[in-house]
Amino acid sequence: NKGVFMSYVSVTAVTCFLLYLFLSCGLLALFTRIYIWITPYHEPTDIRAGKKAPAIALVGAMFGFTMPMLSMSYHGASVIDFLLWSAIAMGIQLVLFKMLYSIIPAQIEADNQAVGILFAGASVCVGLITAFSLIPQ
Repeated sequence: NKGVFMSYVSVTAVTCFLLYLFLSCGLLALFTRIYIWITPYHEPTDIRAGKKAPAIALVGAMFGFTMPMLSMSYHGASVIDFLLWSAIAMGIQLVLFKMLYSIIPAQIEADNQAVGILFAGASVCVGLITAFSLIPQ
C-alpha cells in the first residue's frame, strides 16, 4: 500500500512538475525583462531609489502575466499550448501597458503611486480575464 501521497508521485509527475516550474519561472523572467525594456523608465533604478509607483506597476504586470500562464499550465493540452498561450498573454500585458501609458504618460516615473496602483489593477484585471478566457468549455 503506497498511500495517498505516493499515488501522486511518479517519475512522470515530477518531470512534468519540474518542466512547468522551470518554464514558468523562465517565462516570468523573460516577461519581466521585456516589460522593463519597453517601459520608458528603468524600474530597477527607480525601485532602488525608493520609488513605489514603478514597483507597484511592475508587480501588477507580473501578476497579470502569471495568472494566464497558470491557467494554461493547468488546462493546456501540451507544452506547446502552454508556450503559445503564454506568449499571447505576454503580448496582451505589453500592449496594455503601452495603451495605458499613452493615456497617462510620465506618471509612473514621477512616482505617482495612484497611477502605479491603476496600472497594476488594470494588469491584474486583464490577466484574470485572459486566464479565464483560456478555460476550455
